[in-house]
Amino acid sequence: MTPAPLWSVVVPTCDRRRELGACLARLAPGAQSLDAARYEVIVTDDGDFDATEAWLRTECPWARHVRGPRRGPAANRNAGARAATGEWLVFADDDIVPSTGWLAAYAAVIASTVRADVLEGRTTCERGLHSPRVHAPQNNTGGVLWSCNFAIRRAVFVSVAGFDEGFAFPHMEDADLRERLRAAGHIITWVPEAIVDHPPRRLPSGRTLGAYREAEVRFLYKYGAPRPVRGRLMRDIAASRLVNIRSCPKRLDSLLALWALAAELWHVARHGAAWERASAREFPAGPGA
Repeated sequence: MTPAPLWSVVVPTCDRRRELGACLARLAPGAQSLDAARYEVIVTDDGDFDATEAWLRTECPWARHVRGPRRGPAANRNAGARAATGEWLVFADDDIVPSTGWLAAYAAVIASTVRADVLEGRTTCERGLHSPRVHAPQNNTGGVLWSCNFAIRRAVFVSVAGFDEGFAFPHMEDADLRERLRAAGHIITWVPEAIVDHPPRRLPSGRTLGAYREAEVRFLYKYGAPRPVRGRLMRDIAASRLVNIRSCPKRLDSLLALWALAAELWHVARHGAAWERASAREFPAGPGA
């Protein structure tokens, strides 16, 4: 009987085969410096199941296809984790490009005398961000636990019930997991040698970005932020977006970014009260709050 792989790489996807192909090319047998017999790759799919499965059979037959629940990235990652057989889960996004030594760097940590349950890798953006209409989740110092690059013991992941599937958008679900891991006493070990690159991607529309902020309202209520939160949230959105706009060359993208910011703020202003009511029902304020 073939022993279970030590590492299970979970890659959630949703109809982005070009990006997924670049990611999986760096996870193919022989592409990583870690022996391919020591890891498996699970593509957990929230898109066109049949098309993605057929594509994987042709292009990446060594990767396993899992049909996701189509309830957002948190639920999709949990589906991939349930299908995994490794002692360690390694989470990546379908639009990152792992370095050849990515998995070996994680393996080196657990092979040492260091006791670790959660490992956080470095995420770079080699091409840089030259427009306020693009983004990439860069992490060069640790302490954030972005879902595009971290590893966790399977038993620890199960013990905290995985990702909170109440976060239905690609926003805040990793921050929530980080906070629950810290509250449970788990140390997050920084592994700067475990590098993935995240090429810059075009930001969604302002309306879509605004819709994502529902997850942020839920996060703030869950962790006891002073209520109400939407006014402060809107100020923070404006401040961070304007910093990005000012730091980039002034051109048409700057005007488009300002238009997107207005649409994002309008969406939060229009729906924020309803989000707050829903979050207050789910997370009632404690005594003295």
